[in-house]
Amino acid sequence: MRVGIIGAGLAGLAAGVELADRGHQVELLERRPWAGGATYSFRDEQTGDEIDNGQHVFMQCTTAYAAFLDRLGTLDLTRRQRRLRVPVFDETGRRSELRAANLPFGLHLAPSLLRYRHLAWRQKAQITRAFLAIRRLGREERERMRRLTFEQWLRERGQASDTIREFWDFLVIPTLNCRADQASASQALFVIEEGFQHSPGAPALAVSAVGLSALHVDPAVRAIEERGGVVSTRAPIERIEVAGGRVEALVLRAGERREFDACVSALAPWRLLPLLPEELRGAGALGTLAQFAPAPILNAHLWFDRPVADFGFAAFVRSEVQWVFNRSRAGGQDETERQHLVISISAPGELFALGSEELRERLLPQLRAALPAARGAELLHWRVVKEPEATFVPVPGLERPGPRTPLANLFLAGAYTDTGWPATMESAVRSGLAAAAAVDADAA
Repeated sequence: MRVGIIGAGLAGLAAGVELADRGHQVELLERRPWAGGATYSFRDEQTGDEIDNGQHVFMQCTTAYAAFLDRLGTLDLTRRQRRLRVPVFDETGRRSELRAANLPFGLHLAPSLLRYRHLAWRQKAQITRAFLAIRRLGREERERMRRLTFEQWLRERGQASDTIREFWDFLVIPTLNCRADQASASQALFVIEEGFQHSPGAPALAVSAVGLSALHVDPAVRAIEERGGVVSTRAPIERIEVAGGRVEALVLRAGERREFDACVSALAPWRLLPLLPEELRGAGALGTLAQFAPAPILNAHLWFDRPVADFGFAAFVRSEVQWVFNRSRAGGQDETERQHLVISISAPGELFALGSEELRERLLPQLRAALPAARGAELLHWRVVKEPEATFVPVPGLERPGPRTPLANLFLAGAYTDTGWPATMESAVRSGLAAAAAVDADAA
């Protein structure tokens, strides 16, 4: 069967590899000059380094993405922890650590939480009560959480404002790309249970040692092409033509019509909606697309003339810096003469509107205050990368569609679909596999 996939982001690539493996003739149509969507890399002209459009991590519990890399033969190009271990700095440079111990029943963070220096005992007691409440949740309470923000639910459990800001936001911002006062309580609950309540290994983090294009974009494109598929870039879709309850053709901006037996949209919902006939925009699963709003992520790449960070990655509290990743160490590079760091900021708020120099003036002093070694180091190069549509905002009551639509031969893929997971690489891969399975089932 001929299958057209709109969008060559991670979801589209995962769907394309799966469908090509199942024997279908696949063509991906991507509006940009490159594949990868929100997860790609490019070369920085000044340093020559391959840098990502955004720093991405995955966890031991994100099994679909890891299996996708293994399928592509690139899993060994990642640096993976066996157990979670993250240094955490406050705004003055005081260091603590979150580490998973070998304890059962979701208790593996308890020892490091007791020793954690960035929280008062009052806050630790509140957090313990909330974790116990999560373990006792019944079906009715879980259903009610779909209608609440995470902050509303936390306040019902006696969590103070500073505890929400300094601990719960610390957990949900990098995973949901929004704060507790925006996030659905049920989506935050999923993150906490999946990542922190199951096994000691579940929250262990992993990063790529190479650019994301080398890790999964280029290998996926090769896998599709080796199986007879095509990945067409600079191929923006102008509209989706529909007749008789089916997609009749995809019309490119230049007016060219492409006809397929089935189509998979791997576009963000706000990009798919305008391509559909107006009468279909409120129909069935397609009617949920208008509920989604994009959320940005901000990254700043810094090259120092000497080592300033003695870690692979670290988190920051009471600081706008949020997370810092040591790309030199991840790539196995010599750090004696220069060090390449990435500041990653989810839910950046007003920071996103600032220019490169304004961000440098605002963020660099905070980084130097927290990392003493950076105070005397020379900043050789600074580059800001903004991704305005990195994820969606998982607000309460949001209905995430499955792969099927009211059009018999149109299927949906994307991190926003109903995978259960937040808008992560894991969700993108799962969605692509689900869409491919639905297409293949109809072809049988």
